[in-house]
Amino acid sequence: MALQLAPLLGTAGVVIAAAAGPLVTGAVQNRRDARLAADLTRNLDLLEKLRGYEAGTWDTEVHQLDVLVRIQLAAAAARQKTYVEHRRSWSNLGAVLMVLSFALPLLWLLALPGAWWSWVMFALLLTLTLSLCGIGIHQTFRPPADVAPDAAAT
Repeated sequence: MALQLAPLLGTAGVVIAAAAGPLVTGAVQNRRDARLAADLTRNLDLLEKLRGYEAGTWDTEVHQLDVLVRIQLAAAAARQKTYVEHRRSWSNLGAVLMVLSFALPLLWLLALPGAWWSWVMFALLLTLTLSLCGIGIHQTFRPPADVAPDAAAT
């Protein structure tokens, strides 16, 4: 029973890692964006209230908060710019599917003999498959920026 269960668990691990990675990353990113927007709104309100007091009372704090608000605005603008220029490289996801189509039958065949050498090969192939799938998924959802034409010539 263990001999048939091991390749299934390895396969399930690969599929779960391939599917759940981008979902978790997206959820964390949305939480960061919401927190930045809430912090920026609160800091703008506080800055407005502090500027309403008589001159000289909160000058140092107003200056510090003004610097913080400018940093938060720059971060929010940078994130919005990445959303506008949002790209996906679906060919990398095709490469992940190709790796899985070759690796899964091999993993299954390596688990069947049950010898020590087959388990060593199974572990090595599973590690390679997981790393290639992780790289491919990362490249799919966060492709590298295009190289400038003059930089490519040098």
